[in-house]
Amino acid sequence: MDKELTQILNESIQLELNVADLYLSFSHAFAEDKDFWSQLAEEERNHAALLGGGKLESLDEGRFPAKILTTNLDALIKANKEIKELLKEHQQKPPSSRASAFEIAIKVEESTGEIDFSCFMRQQADSSAAKLFSRVNTEDRAHARRIRNYMREKNIGIPGGLDEGQNNIG
Repeated sequence: MDKELTQILNESIQLELNVADLYLSFSHAFAEDKDFWSQLAEEERNHAALLGGGKLESLDEGRFPAKILTTNLDALIKANKEIKELLKEHQQKPPSSRASAFEIAIKVEESTGEIDFSCFMRQQADSSAAKLFSRVNTEDRAHARRIRNYMREKNIGIPGGLDEGQNNIG
């Protein structure tokens, strides 16, 4: 496997794990939403495992669908760094409100979905690995909608509002 592609895949896996850790921090900070955040964290960990399994399978087969992930390694590294910084901040001081946690999650989900798979989604999913990555991308994009739906259901407002598609991470 190409060295840069290996780095991209490793950063993508790490991004899923970092987002899972962020959601776990939210589950500890906001008991009333613990189950919601814990479920999202578990799904992110599953995505990382799926990506790791796809990596191993592709290495074993001697091929990897090169256009699966964006070639923008710098964007992945930047997103991982920003999420790690958020985690450090939240260890010192959790988000000030439930709404703040949800705002952060929406930004993360929308940003990471664009970074991870923007190039791939223009390709046809014709291999088993491509189908796997397509599935992970679809699930990641669904997280932002689920977060918004949960917020509406629980009547949690976002300070200043956050329209669909806005993001700052990445």
